[in-house]
Amino acid sequence: VNAPDNQPEFIKVSLVDKAQQTETVKHTQPMKTFAVDSELVNLRIAKIKQQEEAKLQQQKDLEKQTDTERKRLANIQEKQRIAQKKLARERKKAQDAKKKADIEKQKQIVQHNRTLAEKKKTEQAIKEAKLAEKKRLVANEKVAEAKKERKKEELKAKQIALEIKKRNAEKKKLEAETLQARLLKEQEEEEALLQRELAKEASQERKIAKAKEMQNLKSVYISNIASTVKSNWRTSARISDKAECTLSIVQTPEGNVTSVKVHSCNKFASKIFKNDAEKAVYRSQPLPKPPVEELFERNINFIFKP
Repeated sequence: VNAPDNQPEFIKVSLVDKAQQTETVKHTQPMKTFAVDSELVNLRIAKIKQQEEAKLQQQKDLEKQTDTERKRLANIQEKQRIAQKKLARERKKAQDAKKKADIEKQKQIVQHNRTLAEKKKTEQAIKEAKLAEKKRLVANEKVAEAKKERKKEELKAKQIALEIKKRNAEKKKLEAETLQARLLKEQEEEEALLQRELAKEASQERKIAKAKEMQNLKSVYISNIASTVKSNWRTSARISDKAECTLSIVQTPEGNVTSVKVHSCNKFASKIFKNDAEKAVYRSQPLPKPPVEELFERNINFIFKP
């Protein structure tokens, strides 16, 4: 803008956005007046504004892209977390199944070993009973042989006595025969004493063998009752294979159960285990009968394990 001649000269620039205004201070000396191309200034300002808007738009696009990437990454991490949880569940399920299978296998092994041990015990009892019977027969044979020998000796003594009577005239010979008869009698007495001691020893051995045989048969009898109760044991709970209790049973001669008492249980025996053990006893009646009638016992005690 051209100023009047009597006024000081100014340079004034006005921006479109009015963000900045610049004025020149009054000069002490007059200056030539000149005009600023406002169109050029406006273009420059528009270009700057366009660049700023482009940068702002680029920043917004970058933030939007960053947010999209962040969401995509979060989605991927969530899927990975879900997959890891699923994998962990499957792994735990497989471990539980393996553990259960191992426990079942161990139970089968324990049951198999227990059955073998019971069978071996029964076979051993039968073997010992046969051996005792054999010893008894041998002892009887020895006694019979001793009786036979004694009769032979008695017959011989009688023959000697007759010979002594016949040789009554021959005093010396008779005395010799008498002496021989006395010595023979002493020998017979000693042998008879020995035979009595042998017979007594054989009788004692028979008693011991019979007592041992009865004890073995009694063990087999109680073992059969325990096995029968175990075969009838049922449970719906998970029971430790270390659980055990003592069962006291009162029965009739026909094998019917009149009462059951569960006691002396260890720390692994739960209440369910005790109740199922008692039910197994009642389910097993009539209980197995003893192999020999005199072995029957009204009160039976044994340790029960799963």
